[in-house]
Amino acid sequence: MSSVKNKALTEGAFFAAFAALLGLIGLYVPPLYFFTTLLVPLPLAVLVRRHDLVAGLKALAVTTFLMFIFFGEPFTVLILVIQFGPLGLLLGALFKNHIPAGPSIAASSIMAAFLTVVTIALGFWITGINPFAMGQEMRQAMEQAGNWYARAGLVDAESEQQLREFSEQMISLLAVLLPGSLAVWALTSALLTYLIARAVFIRLNYSVPPIPPFSHWRYPWYSLWGITVGLGLVLAGDQWGLDLVGNIGANILYVFAAVFFVLGLSVLSFYLKRWQVMKLVKVIIIITAVLYWPFAVVGIITMGVLDPIFNSRRLPPADESGPGKE
Repeated sequence: MSSVKNKALTEGAFFAAFAALLGLIGLYVPPLYFFTTLLVPLPLAVLVRRHDLVAGLKALAVTTFLMFIFFGEPFTVLILVIQFGPLGLLLGALFKNHIPAGPSIAASSIMAAFLTVVTIALGFWITGINPFAMGQEMRQAMEQAGNWYARAGLVDAESEQQLREFSEQMISLLAVLLPGSLAVWALTSALLTYLIARAVFIRLNYSVPPIPPFSHWRYPWYSLWGITVGLGLVLAGDQWGLDLVGNIGANILYVFAAVFFVLGLSVLSFYLKRWQVMKLVKVIIIITAVLYWPFAVVGIITMGVLDPIFNSRRLPPADESGPGKE
């Protein structure tokens, strides 16, 4: 019993130091921050998989302490720890309990989105800086760019006015959809971290739940409630002049549009394989989609939204073909 305990302590110290090293690399080398946020949860996940959640919590505490000592900015370290710590522990527990890939990815994504909200709220509470108050800075940058174009003679007075109006619309839209953009980023990073963790566990000869081919990915029918709720809030906000309600609905629609865009790509991939489309035709489809990007996005999202309703691919029920099923 003592040998097992000593092994857990030794490995905990090693993985804690490794996680701290990855975190410090991201903090000291900002261009690598994106990659380190994907990798930092992995040592904790491996430790929980090899031992238990208690060992992971102890390692997280040691990791936090080491980063405090060697970086020296408590708030920055705290934000990073909140982002990777719980996610690493959750991934370890999911793999340890052999939870299927679909529910695991969903749980990881929800956790990542929740942690993003926590870090934003914590940053606002500690610093008083509102991360959503970005409109004024962007307007100043756009105004400077417009003035430069006018002085350079690249636009006339009428074109400059049209450019300013378009810029104002874009800034307002970006300001409204910023929470949704952060949520989409959190979902994407959680998916990438899960896939990397899965590859690491395979490398370590652990059994992992299988993931079906991308062309066979599917969502349960109740995922459509996200679209329904978002659309309902947008309509309610427009009907009764409730800007906050409408903005919340717009962000929900934005997030689920990104989610169903992925499913639409899965449907498209399925039919391209079934019809055995030649490579030349695939290249033509890709070029056409790039040239008519807005229409292509709408079409792909529409395919994704319709798939849970009609099951056009005639895939077996989710309990037979869903992610994580043997």
